[in-house]
Amino acid sequence: MKRIYIILTKSPTILSKTISAVTKEPYTHSSISFSNTIQPMYSAGRDYALLPAPGHLKVEPLQSGFYKYYPNCKFGLYYLDVSDQQFEKCQSFVIENVKKRLPFNVLGLLYCNFNIDKPRKDHYFCSEFVATALKQADIDIKKKPNLYHPADFLKIDGIKCLYQGKIKDAINRSFDE
Repeated sequence: MKRIYIILTKSPTILSKTISAVTKEPYTHSSISFSNTIQPMYSAGRDYALLPAPGHLKVEPLQSGFYKYYPNCKFGLYYLDVSDQQFEKCQSFVIENVKKRLPFNVLGLLYCNFNIDKPRKDHYFCSEFVATALKQADIDIKKKPNLYHPADFLKIDGIKCLYQGKIKDAINRSFDE
């Protein structure tokens, strides 16, 4: 058995506050990691820390970029115990697509907000990317990835909370039970 880590955050940015006001959910961003240090962490996110656009699939470092400017982001660390095969499928999908630097799915984010099922090929917003990675690993995610909100990860069978706090608490830390 191996673990896939789901990282959920809520930042003090205008975009995050807007998403939170609309969705009324505790988190506004999701990432995925395959290490108990949660580094590297992967997601669809902004190219420049202080600008909401443009964005693409990327590695999200904890000590630079966005989280350097927003170290007090609300942070929840969750995990799924999975088979070796599921782990490999998920990790391969993530790494392969991050290398392609696929674009952020701005339209998909809007469609998702209105529950409009209109996926866009090779475009992802954060929770869509993480949900697609889990689906590629044959993990039952309950609904279509392009309709996924960060809080939907909390409804996956078998998901467990490992830690809650501020994102700066994760720097240089190993999360073990």
